[in-house]
Amino acid sequence: MVSNGTEGQEPLTVETMLRQAALEAWAATREEHQHNSRAFFDRAYLGHYNSLDHHIESLVDDYQLDAKLDAAITEPYRRFLDIDITGLARSLVRNGTLYGIPAAPVGVWVFNGEIE
Repeated sequence: MVSNGTEGQEPLTVETMLRQAALEAWAATREEHQHNSRAFFDRAYLGHYNSLDHHIESLVDDYQLDAKLDAAITEPYRRFLDIDITGLARSLVRNGTLYGIPAAPVGVWVFNGEIE
């Protein structure tokens, strides 16, 4: 943890610093007519990931989609079915469900595009 130098406030965590940097990057991309409040950011922000694909992989894990496929589709068919992580990420970005802002020097901040 890093101290923020202000008495009486909690020390800053890496997550807090990443979130603040994401807020600043997000606010810089907003158009004049778009919402840009902290509350709106908090609803749209999904987190910092290595890539959009990494975010989709975490969703697949969170929803246990591979296990559900294992239960629903038997061998020998199951070995030929896989979730196209990159295709799913591209599709979600293309239809506006997700968007990312590059997080220099590494990664991407991911946002829910449906909250717009």
